[in-house]
Amino acid sequence: MKEGEGKEEGQNDVIKVLFLLFIILLTFGTVGFMLLNGDSIWNAFYQSILILLTHFFHKANQPFNVEILILLLIFGSYIIVAYVIKFAAEYLFEGTFKENRKRRAMKKTIEDCHDHYIICGYGRVGKQIAEELSDEKKKFIVIDRDPKEAKNADDNGFLVINGDPTEEKTLLKAGILKAKSVIVVPGSEVDSLYIVLSARSLNPDVFIIARAEREEGIAKIMKAGANKVAMPAQIAGYHMATMALRPAVVDFLNVIVDGKHDELQIEELQIGPKSEYINRPVSFYLSQVENCVSILAINRVDGTSKVNPAGNEILTLNDRLILMGTRQQLEKVTDKASL
Repeated sequence: MKEGEGKEEGQNDVIKVLFLLFIILLTFGTVGFMLLNGDSIWNAFYQSILILLTHFFHKANQPFNVEILILLLIFGSYIIVAYVIKFAAEYLFEGTFKENRKRRAMKKTIEDCHDHYIICGYGRVGKQIAEELSDEKKKFIVIDRDPKEAKNADDNGFLVINGDPTEEKTLLKAGILKAKSVIVVPGSEVDSLYIVLSARSLNPDVFIIARAEREEGIAKIMKAGANKVAMPAQIAGYHMATMALRPAVVDFLNVIVDGKHDELQIEELQIGPKSEYINRPVSFYLSQVENCVSILAINRVDGTSKVNPAGNEILTLNDRLILMGTRQQLEKVTDKASL
């Protein structure tokens, strides 16, 4: 949005200059008629207005210096009209009107967002994250300081802000106070650090995932306030090694993790304070959802996990259930469980 905002500011500057020129010409004409013709202030003002608006003066045989004044006013008024016509033509015929309307609509949509994701950086990793969130039909906003990358995100139909994500005002524009999560993937580890610091200071409760390039950067970014830190190179290396060692396992994991596959997916559900499943066994939960999904694990608040939990395992507040099933089954369970 930053590039479009720059154009709009430039147009506003032109309007201000034209208005100022009109006021200067009106003042110049009024004072001129008063001094050269001895007119009253009202008559001088009235004649100046008529000349500027009609580009014509009906009285002939004026003194030479008055005629010069009239010509200057007429030429000045034509300059204003010429710029107004040029401005209107650009606004209507060069897409400015459409761009402004689209930009205002996007700004309104961004302001209305809540429980959304913010992607800081639209490089190779940022693009992949945006596509995955889009496939999952999640609300998200992209921030990138590069106008070309911001335009690419816009062309792909994503909500985007062309601005510096290290600046607090940009994060506020993206609705960080109402955001669910911030995903920090700029091109620089230093930028990651600044973004995490700014995001955490603005919203102490937002979930922050950040990218690091080196092992030593992970601890710094975690101290800055990130909840999770990932190293794309490390993840890619681990994934490729697993593909070589256990290709069938990787194929299975790709199916359940990739949001484009409906046949099998994994979802996470948290047991909230109003849930009817608090202090109930896993078997009770499974009976309520008609055993249409599988519980792979229970992640406890204290950081421990129960993999393939037994039916008598008791569910507690803020437990996170890792469920597996088809997209339709998981959506049904999510609506029915209301955890």
